Amino acid sequence: MQRVVIELKLYRKGSLDALIAEGLTQTADYADKAGADEAHLVIFDRRPGIAWEDKIWQRSETVSRTPDGGSDAGARTIGVWGC
Repeated sequence: MQRVVIELKLYRKGSLDALIAEGLTQTADYADKAGADEAHLVIFDRRPGIAWEDKIWQRSETVSRTPDGGSDAGARTIGVWGC
């Protein structure tokens, strides 16, 4: 069975980078707990007056994993999607 974690965030105001950083931490934690093969973070841009062309994007981020404060257990790649 394939396990995939998808974390959703609403972007209404503030720093997109801060929202992504928070979301990556949560997504990686959920994915580790679920034993997920894949993890994705989807950011819904709800700011008024932003063109669709500027809302739609995709990138990958690598998050270090250090369970229980121990040694580095490797890294997890998370797909980050804007819409």
